[in-house]
Amino acid sequence: MLGSPHENNWPDALKLPDFKPSFPRFRGVPMQQHTPTLNELEVDLLKGTTALDPNKRISAKMALLHPYFDTLDKSKLPFKYDE
Repeated sequence: MLGSPHENNWPDALKLPDFKPSFPRFRGVPMQQHTPTLNELEVDLLKGTTALDPNKRISAKMALLHPYFDTLDKSKLPFKYDE
């Protein structure tokens, strides 16, 4: 769905010891095509949690800061929400 790692979506993947330039290359498909029932906010959250580059991928804790969860009762979370 996301396609093969390349210099634009995960430049450091090319430096991994087991990465081979001879690996097949697959073109990614826009997230909206896979999730036509999701709205823009939901697609944005999904993109953040599934980014190939771990440096660009958001954590579960950071995902809670996403506007998708603005209606969540954050007083029940096991950590301070404003951290």
